[in-house]
Amino acid sequence: MATEIKNTNTLLIGTKLLNLNFDIQLSKSGRLFRLCGIEKNLQQPSKWIDKLEKWHWIYTFIYLDTKEIIKFEFDYNDKFIKICE
Repeated sequence: MATEIKNTNTLLIGTKLLNLNFDIQLSKSGRLFRLCGIEKNLQQPSKWIDKLEKWHWIYTFIYLDTKEIIKFEFDYNDKFIKICE
């Protein structure tokens, strides 16, 4: 089960594809959510990989029913690291 960024417009976490736009999406549990932010993780230094400066990124999503926030961190190679607190 691959967990990575498939292209610049989507994230793949397990088997769930998340859109990196502000469209409303439906979770596996039937809850509506959407992207609400993208940020560099400045706690991690940048690295030069294949002549490109790369960062860890944090993608923030919000559930529309409760305003609950969930954040996912991806590494320099676009691999899922963790769900952030």
